[in-house]
Amino acid sequence: MGENTRRIGLLVNDSNSDYTKEIKHGISSVCKERDAALFVLCIGDLDFSFRPFDYHQKSLAEFCTKNNLDGLIVACSVLRNHASQERIEEFVRSFKDIPLVSIGLKMHGIHSVVVNQKSGLTEILDDLTERHRCRKFGIVGKIPESEDARLRTKTVSEYLNGRRLRFDERYIIDGIFTYQSAMEGLEEYYEKSGSLDFDALIALNDEMAFAAMDFCAKHKIKVPEEIRVTGFDDVARAAFSEPPLTTVNQHLYEQGEKTASIILDLIEKKKVPEVTEIQSSAVFRKTCGCADSEKESEAAFNAKGNGRHGNPGKHGARKTAAQKDIIKSAAEWLEKRSEFQKVNDFYAAGQVRMNLNKFRRSFPATMRNFETSAAAVVLYDEPVYLNENRFHFNMPERASVLASYDDSASLSQNLNEEPIVFDPRKSFLPPGLIDFKTGEYSISILSNCENQYGYLIYRLGRYESLIYSMMTTVLSHMFCSSYENSKAEQEARLQAERTARLNQISKTDELTGLLNRRGFMELGQQTIDISVALSQGGMVIFGDMDGLKNINDNYGHDAGDRAIKAEAEILKKNFRSSDIIGRLGGDEFVIVAAGLAEPRLTTIRENIDAACKAWNIVHGEEFELSISLGCKEFQKDNKNISEILKQADELLYNEKREKKNARHDSK
Repeated sequence: MGENTRRIGLLVNDSNSDYTKEIKHGISSVCKERDAALFVLCIGDLDFSFRPFDYHQKSLAEFCTKNNLDGLIVACSVLRNHASQERIEEFVRSFKDIPLVSIGLKMHGIHSVVVNQKSGLTEILDDLTERHRCRKFGIVGKIPESEDARLRTKTVSEYLNGRRLRFDERYIIDGIFTYQSAMEGLEEYYEKSGSLDFDALIALNDEMAFAAMDFCAKHKIKVPEEIRVTGFDDVARAAFSEPPLTTVNQHLYEQGEKTASIILDLIEKKKVPEVTEIQSSAVFRKTCGCADSEKESEAAFNAKGNGRHGNPGKHGARKTAAQKDIIKSAAEWLEKRSEFQKVNDFYAAGQVRMNLNKFRRSFPATMRNFETSAAAVVLYDEPVYLNENRFHFNMPERASVLASYDDSASLSQNLNEEPIVFDPRKSFLPPGLIDFKTGEYSISILSNCENQYGYLIYRLGRYESLIYSMMTTVLSHMFCSSYENSKAEQEARLQAERTARLNQISKTDELTGLLNRRGFMELGQQTIDISVALSQGGMVIFGDMDGLKNINDNYGHDAGDRAIKAEAEILKKNFRSSDIIGRLGGDEFVIVAAGLAEPRLTTIRENIDAACKAWNIVHGEEFELSISLGCKEFQKDNKNISEILKQADELLYNEKREKKNARHDSK
């Protein structure tokens, strides 16, 4: 790692939520001021997945080591939505060798930034009971394993019980911090009760509050005239919903700033308090029946001289970074629309069948199209099969960087060379590929169903985080598909090679390596057909070894095999490489020689006879090697190889008879 640039990791469950984005904005601002690089690792919820196979992202936790990062921030406030405090502590304490800061959860011996959630929620309850005379309250959100849900529910119940107001456990409506779960819980409660008989609904986060508002609109229940609705978190949409949502501001940007300062101070060995607490505050808007704009809220505050009613407090008066993002001009919207169009075009391009080589070569251009100035894609040697929800992952020993570049440092991997092999357990990238200077980086797992193939690292550009999230999802599918296509292509090539070898074996004489009867009849006929089509004649030569039976009978079959192999070699040396030579079996050989004329054949006969005599002298076998040849010309009206072989065989018989008579006369 660079001596001056610090690397800070941020573990979150969802990089696209307004809650996470606001905290990240605060962290990022301090990192920029203090020359640190921020790496965002979105690992999802512990022990829970909203979508199948999201659990792969938990593998990113393996990168949170001193080899990769100087310090780690764990957003426990969002990671603990569906996990117990004990489970969260077990997870956080597993990072033993790196400075840590927790957001939203106190743990002994670990620095933390926490929010007093009670202060802001109590302000809202004061307003509802004292100003608006609410007496019957419902709570939207029932998440037994969530410490935040427990604390917020406890705050409401203790407050109401302290004022002897009507509250019952039956008034807690199901919801697990999501819009859909809250909507389903409200529908179920409404169906059982026949009404939503509350003066006010306290939703434990803003998403569930939006669900409550939409539910009321669906069932013709007026907000705030007939029921008042409040949320918690003050996400960007809260100020611009219709009507605007009363909620609790946790000062997420400030949390991010404090957390980043603490982790950097810890890295620099500075002394910092173990726990930093930030007070939450109420933000009053129209859903509770208060002022319907921040301007009116501020006016009310100035008139009353206090920050409790009608005023979001000193932090709320400043629009959050997420709220600023949502106030877009028409020109900005058109720009965002073009970004979504890029993702749509990218998805369409991903439908084209691609292998790893094509993916590798297109990767730099793809990433640059989304204005990422640095990126790298890593492939494990073999996919890792994971079929369960777990956050401890055995990182493979070998991986390859398929492609990488860093435009800001003029670095670019040579795609004409082999991928760079390294050990991902030691660092998430080999040195010298990306200059991890100040900036914000994203690391994402590339997976498909149970298989994990590798990961992606890139420096975030100016686009909305959701654009990059969508781009990563499409890229992951393309990457995994390319891998499987390459694997299928390789298997097809191997199968073709195996088939070719088997086919060759089935057509080859085992003893001589020449074509066997099947191979010769097939290839020989093809050669004749091609020659005739080209108006080119040729010869079919039939050969029969002289005295092979006697050799076998008198000197054994091993001697016969040596004679057959020797004759095959002599034939190969005396015919052209383009001629088709086969052994039909036993002592029979046959040759198809396209373009061969009778005069040339006479010379070949003499050369073969001379070669046999030379072999006999050199090898000194007890038997003599010789062969008789018969030939027949093939042409347009005589091109059936079976018929030609019969004709050549008759001519061969005449030659053998002549040889036999010659030997008899010599005696």
